[in-house]
Amino acid sequence: MFDFTDEASGHEKCFMTIAQLPGFIDPKQVPSKKSPFSAILNQPFAHTAEVILPENVYTSIQASLDDELNKPQSARVFMCPSDLLEHEFFNAYIKSGNILMISEGRAGSDNVFTLHDGILKIELGREIFERTGLTGKPIRSGGRKHQKDRFLIELNLRLPSMLHGKKGFDRIVWAFKNVLNQSLAWLFCDLELTIGNQATKPITKHCPQMIDSDVLKSKLDRIHTPPLHGLVSNDMSEEDMQESCGSLSEWIAMVQLGSPRVSADDDVDPYLSRYRVPGADAASTMDLISLKWHGLISAKWIMQLFLCLLPSSAWFVLSTSALGKQAVEGRDGFTIAAAPNIYSSVASRANDREASESNNRYAICWEFVGATAIEK
Repeated sequence: MFDFTDEASGHEKCFMTIAQLPGFIDPKQVPSKKSPFSAILNQPFAHTAEVILPENVYTSIQASLDDELNKPQSARVFMCPSDLLEHEFFNAYIKSGNILMISEGRAGSDNVFTLHDGILKIELGREIFERTGLTGKPIRSGGRKHQKDRFLIELNLRLPSMLHGKKGFDRIVWAFKNVLNQSLAWLFCDLELTIGNQATKPITKHCPQMIDSDVLKSKLDRIHTPPLHGLVSNDMSEEDMQESCGSLSEWIAMVQLGSPRVSADDDVDPYLSRYRVPGADAASTMDLISLKWHGLISAKWIMQLFLCLLPSSAWFVLSTSALGKQAVEGRDGFTIAAAPNIYSSVASRANDREASESNNRYAICWEFVGATAIEK
């Protein structure tokens, strides 16, 4: 009778990209606009990262992972928004440093703060937004379509005008002290953790509870693994390519869940489950290793993990789950499957030959996006 819901809030999408990986990647100049690197960098807040790879490959790269990759560290602190603008904290972490922060609260209903690359985003309800006196824009919240109930304020705190004593900055200070003055629980991550003495950092006055994201290693014995050689090719139709990649994505999800259906020793009655590993006739049995990290994990750390895995000659899967920052159209995470020979290119028939690209490595990237607007 009444249209209280947003029809688009029930839709989810998965964007799939197949890309050739460069032969050499400079860690200081990562190709940020090309998949799968763009998928990693576009997700600054993650709470889980998982890697799945063959056990023999993990044995060969374990030492390099331990030496080159520090475990992700974060902290839980209680702070008022005004504490972000205190001289010592503001100068050390925002103006000259680089941190990630995300407050408690559920997007779409609560006041939510996020800080990334010096940009502070604040999601508020209409009443509180109007009281702050700050400039913002209406956003969708999954509720009534034509009623603007939620607003987003974006503040670039690294602009030269963002200084104490400036008129625009003093308006923000006033709003934080008089309207947005509630103490909140935050997750805090210093992206330049190795610089300076941590005991003297400004965050220590807020009594942070440190969170060490130790790796959780699990061995997956005798997993029925589909063949990746020639999984997709340029002579495939779009429907066949989607089906082939979708079957691989389903297999990855079942391995992550620890489903017995992917075990080589599984003997379930076909009446109860008709699932078969894709390419079961050519599938092989191997022991896999799952590496999983939990906590506030930055895109910078995930990129370092990805670059550490690339030199291995075999396949691997990297997936992350994002912390929800948007009630509608939010990024939920991604999965990257990288392997040699995963894509085969067939030359034109005029040449009467086939061109094999066996020396090239390709990656299939699935980006998962929450409820997305429908074009009408």
